[in-house]
Amino acid sequence: MKTTKKHEIMGEVFRKLSLNENLTQQEAQTAAYRIFTALSNGEQDNFVLTTAFFGALTIKNPCIEELIGTAKAMEQTKTVDFQFKVNKPVVTAGGTGGDTLHTINITTPAIITAASAGAYAVKSGSKSFSSKTGCIDVVEALGVRVHLSPSEVEECVNRIGTVIWASEGVYPWMHALIGVGLRSSTKQLLPLLYSLRLVIATALNPFSLKRQVRGVSEPFTELVANVLGACGYERAFVVLGYGETERVRIDEFSTLGRNVVSELKTNGDVETFDVYPEDVGVKRGKLSELVAKKSHKANAEVVKRVLSGKDVGSCRDIILLNAASILVLAEVCRDLCDGYELAKQVVADGRAFAKFEQLAQFSNNNQCKGLSYFENGGKESV
Repeated sequence: MKTTKKHEIMGEVFRKLSLNENLTQQEAQTAAYRIFTALSNGEQDNFVLTTAFFGALTIKNPCIEELIGTAKAMEQTKTVDFQFKVNKPVVTAGGTGGDTLHTINITTPAIITAASAGAYAVKSGSKSFSSKTGCIDVVEALGVRVHLSPSEVEECVNRIGTVIWASEGVYPWMHALIGVGLRSSTKQLLPLLYSLRLVIATALNPFSLKRQVRGVSEPFTELVANVLGACGYERAFVVLGYGETERVRIDEFSTLGRNVVSELKTNGDVETFDVYPEDVGVKRGKLSELVAKKSHKANAEVVKRVLSGKDVGSCRDIILLNAASILVLAEVCRDLCDGYELAKQVVADGRAFAKFEQLAQFSNNNQCKGLSYFENGGKESV
């Protein structure tokens, strides 16, 4: 596309956004692809384009066609398409960030717990963007190797049912976007960039999956669920968790108060409902126990204590509730109540910690000990 044509298209996009007009799906796709290309190529105007476009979408409030368009643009840039050789659904989970309470890492241990209970459960992530509990930071502190090749990712999932993966390389623009996010000026603009979080929530799909639990920190659960359906997902939970009041919001299932859940069903319908901790047999959590620690190592220790069964307080319960949602989408359990009870059982009997140890060993020793190490009960083959 010629430079003049690019400028004309972006000019029309910004004209419409300045007038509070919705973009068509094609306009949003073209604009987003232009921005991702600018980020990938290190173009000088990538910071201006990124913050102006997503800031304008945030002010206007993104519509479903805009989110579908940006999702398609993101999919255009993906460099890997996974094919897992398993006979059950593979589920992923993650949040948009932007919550009002910086919690301990919840989704990563929930993934490992769900995998220990029989689910195929995977998570992608990056270094911390707006918190001290970035998935990759915490998992690396636990000794798991996260920078795996696509073939190693497939082998992990096919053989042990789970993987935690630093997936920035799937999208060529991701490193540049993280760089934009780390700029001091961008940090001041973060409230204006919530639409970017929504785009990532609805479009980031490095594992090429059709099922996920997606947390949001603003009341867009139904919108995101509908976009996921339009993007080909089979099932999803999109959740916004609250504290005692709605001023406290987290992008996961919460044990502190009400959860607003929009469920994408296999027939394409979206149903929105409330879930309270008591509905699942979980006691209310203590906010003070869920606040993130001050270092990656300290946050990793929280994860380790929960998976080993040493922590039976609020941290355990919120992780197990989120594991329950994964187990439901993985078709291991019928509902959140059954999922929570099963998650509690696998932590208590040691299966959750054993799965964590298996992941750590497999990710680090895959090339030297390989599959025979696990197929022989942790003994070297002779």
